[in-house]
Amino acid sequence: VSASGLMAPPEGYAPVVAFRFCPPSGIYFQLAIYVFEPRSADMSPSAPSPPSAQDIANDIVQIATFILHRDFWFAGFMCIFVVLSFLLTVWGMQQKSALKRFDLVGEARLCLARGVTTEAWEGMLAMERVMEAPGTGLIGPYGASLLQLTPLQAASCLYRLYASAKAMAEGRLQNEVRQGAKADAAALRAVRPVKAAMLSAWYFGAFAAELAGFAVASATLHPVLTLPGYFLGAVANGAAAWWGRSAEFLGAAAFSCLGVAFAMAGFQTKSFLKNDEAKVAGGGGPGMIPAVWILMRFISWTALCLVDLPQGVAPLGSLARPMGLPVLREKFLEPATASWEAVACFTSNFWISVEPEANATSVALTEEVGFGDCGWPTSGQLSSASTIFNTCLFSLAAVLVPLHMCIVVGMLLLNPIYACGADNIQLKEEVEAKDREIEDFAKQNELAAGQYEQLSLLPN
Repeated sequence: VSASGLMAPPEGYAPVVAFRFCPPSGIYFQLAIYVFEPRSADMSPSAPSPPSAQDIANDIVQIATFILHRDFWFAGFMCIFVVLSFLLTVWGMQQKSALKRFDLVGEARLCLARGVTTEAWEGMLAMERVMEAPGTGLIGPYGASLLQLTPLQAASCLYRLYASAKAMAEGRLQNEVRQGAKADAAALRAVRPVKAAMLSAWYFGAFAAELAGFAVASATLHPVLTLPGYFLGAVANGAAAWWGRSAEFLGAAAFSCLGVAFAMAGFQTKSFLKNDEAKVAGGGGPGMIPAVWILMRFISWTALCLVDLPQGVAPLGSLARPMGLPVLREKFLEPATASWEAVACFTSNFWISVEPEANATSVALTEEVGFGDCGWPTSGQLSSASTIFNTCLFSLAAVLVPLHMCIVVGMLLLNPIYACGADNIQLKEEVEAKDREIEDFAKQNELAAGQYEQLSLLPN
């Protein structure tokens, strides 16, 4: 039995903890700050993010931003994703929780007693990862790139991109393990910690590239021209399932339309564990088909952004707005240039002056810091916050999209699991064995906790 009162955990597995000081983390720490700082702390080094209710403050800031700018479409779409995700979270927890009610504190206590997250807690996370994070992650940054932002609003939108990419990456890793074996992501982290960390980092960068790339391309062009890239990604998943002779190929395409993250990263493109076709409908087939479409989607977006379309694509509403290279230059290239010039000015003109001041009893040093004539960057009609925000979007897209494409090409050439759906029986057996150890660990802790409660009720 460990010092925390839990049974000794399986090798490589880090159990759920109540609180940890360095870095601040733990399940109670999460619950204490969930309204103000979502996903800032893990329950354990290998634990997932807190539920979607925990980023409600940030969502409210973004929704209010759109409402204040009279962009009711964006506000409405974000409200739909947030409210629907929350309602499904409440319903799912009531169905799956041993408490049979929506009780975050009670569920956290169950996780702590088990040393392992419960099925209800994981289901709560899944709603955020599959539904809310992709939807708000696509809508928020794109909509914000069209507005004049305050510093708080810009920071909120950048945080939304980060939080959505992180949640989607965690969901992708969990889905890869669950769809390929009878196990959870914690088991993969326990048996292959370095590879799991590298895979998580790639997924985070990939989804950040998708969200930033979509925002830049949609602001330069129009969502009508960029969203079909994801619908065709869903079709590519269905085509891969059809190639693998799955009778559920239409279901795979439909599921990818609802779960946009699968349209982004592919349904069959798994890195360590291929889909178990017995438990994943339409999960068979080669990953090279959706992977090739990932490359084609980014290439087509880039090519369209470099075309000059002064009259848009159709004389119908916003489809007639200017699109293409001039818009890219005005909204992103010029702000990026202004921001980098400001950075260069700050770094080249930074100075510190130290002057000694003496009196009868002591000598003090007076410091003065200055940046010369430098100021916050602005570009055209954009505010400083909007200039910096658009620069961040463009920089993320310019760096992460090519990097992601290079990794996809490398996976196609070097990883037969990713490209062709090859088996990895040894890893699957290891992961499933470790998951059984983790589940036994949780059951032993539940039993010990139950016995302790029964003894505590006995009279002295």
